Amino acid sequence: MNSTVFVKGQKVIVTTKEGKIEGTISDVNTNICTWETEYSVEYMKDGNMWTMIGIPAKAIELV
Repeated sequence: MNSTVFVKGQKVIVTTKEGKIEGTISDVNTNICTWETEYSVEYMKDGNMWTMIGIPAKAIELV
């Protein structure tokens, strides 16, 4: 179990199936089924701002 806690505004790298994406933590939530903390990360893609939701802490690392 990963005990890392991220806060809104931190620059992070998210590991996905397709590779790594650099972005910023935009929201912190608790999954009501598992009671685990999940994060939302905003990132730029093709000149537009996108948001990934429901990211577990184990897929995130600080920049």
